Amino acid sequence: MSRHRHLLKRLSALPGSGTPRDYQELLGPTILVILEEAKDRAGVLVERQLAGSSYRPTPAELRKTWLEMKAEAQGARVEQIAEASQRCPYCEGVGQVRAYVHSRRKGVERVRAFSVACGCPKGQRLRDAQLHYGQRLSRGEFEVMAARQQAQSEWHDGVLAWHVDDCTTGARPEWARWAPALHPPENGGGLGASAWSGGGA
Repeated sequence: MSRHRHLLKRLSALPGSGTPRDYQELLGPTILVILEEAKDRAGVLVERQLAGSSYRPTPAELRKTWLEMKAEAQGARVEQIAEASQRCPYCEGVGQVRAYVHSRRKGVERVRAFSVACGCPKGQRLRDAQLHYGQRLSRGEFEVMAARQQAQSEWHDGVLAWHVDDCTTGARPEWARWAPALHPPENGGGLGASAWSGGGA
């Protein structure tokens, strides 16, 4: 309560009829009830009232400010819930997913990592964004390209396996965890289609 009384004194310091003491004695009890209701936001409430008032606020004016603050907070919460409910289950709202290619070229195996655009609206916006090295692959394009470059047998060069981390498929396979037998991964970071070609990953 001592903190709220300090806030009451700050309000009473504004210009108005009578003395600050009169304000605290006559309107103080009602003001304190509103500050108690505001709890940990009482300080913010008073700061907002001080910023918008050139005179001592009545309890009705302070309550109006408090109701406005509550409505704003409720509106922000509704927006957060709506945004969370629309979040893509595959990319978790990021708009892109991590993809891995295990390939063999000239007898040497390696793992490459890519960031590919998800099929959700945010992913589509990322897909359409122009990059300095071309255009970001979509997940579908990535999978088509990986399948097209798949090694025809265990003796041929090409893609040996691929995996997409999309929060719904199984855990990332061991080969995508950069096993010591393979070369370190090349972080494609969203390589465009033009950068991934040539009959092998």
